[in-house]
Amino acid sequence: MKSSITKAFDTESTDLTGALIKRVNELIAVGDFWGGDEAGMKFYHGDADVPGYAAAAEAVMTEASAVSSFYTGVAARLHTMGRNVEDADWASMAEMPRILQ
Repeated sequence: MKSSITKAFDTESTDLTGALIKRVNELIAVGDFWGGDEAGMKFYHGDADVPGYAAAAEAVMTEASAVSSFYTGVAARLHTMGRNVEDADWASMAEMPRILQ
């Protein structure tokens, strides 16, 4: 279990991060497509009622990073859980007194 599920989460993290980087680079390659006029600046910066492109792009990067970190963190913790189960001294645990409720 330890290696198979850990590998699945690692793979998801790698695939997701790679896809995100690819798409962000594609958007960056387009350049400042919104232009420098008033409409372009409103699109980029937004206004009092609606956030603009810049705020949305920053939020996407923050959230995508969090998702990638989540997958990596889950993989690491599952690996640790599996290692702890493997390392447990099950023979001595069976000898421990039971607590009755």
